[in-house]
Amino acid sequence: MILESRSIIFSDEELFLALRPVLEGRGMQTDMDIEDIISRLDREGEVNVSLILPDGADPVLFSSREVGAAVLNHCIDQGIPLPRGSYKELAIRGDHVALIVRLETGASMSEIEEGEE
Repeated sequence: MILESRSIIFSDEELFLALRPVLEGRGMQTDMDIEDIISRLDREGEVNVSLILPDGADPVLFSSREVGAAVLNHCIDQGIPLPRGSYKELAIRGDHVALIVRLETGASMSEIEEGEE
């Protein structure tokens, strides 16, 4: 069996675009000023994102579930292929959120040997 792995890394700007529908769903403005975007792992190893707003306003927090749904939908909207049967997980690469896509392809040695008989 062959395991294919691909990382789709989101710049802060692209991550903010992906999160805009979540903000809209919360009834928040999507044209807000942002000082910084912080992506990190929580105690359970889940990816969380914080939008840091200017003037000391409370940050806008996004759970792993919200971030995952947002980046998946963004990839679909942008036409980035995501194989249906693939395993998908969020990770942090440097300071950015990454969507890791893994797909098993090909046949294992036992399947090849059985088919040849």
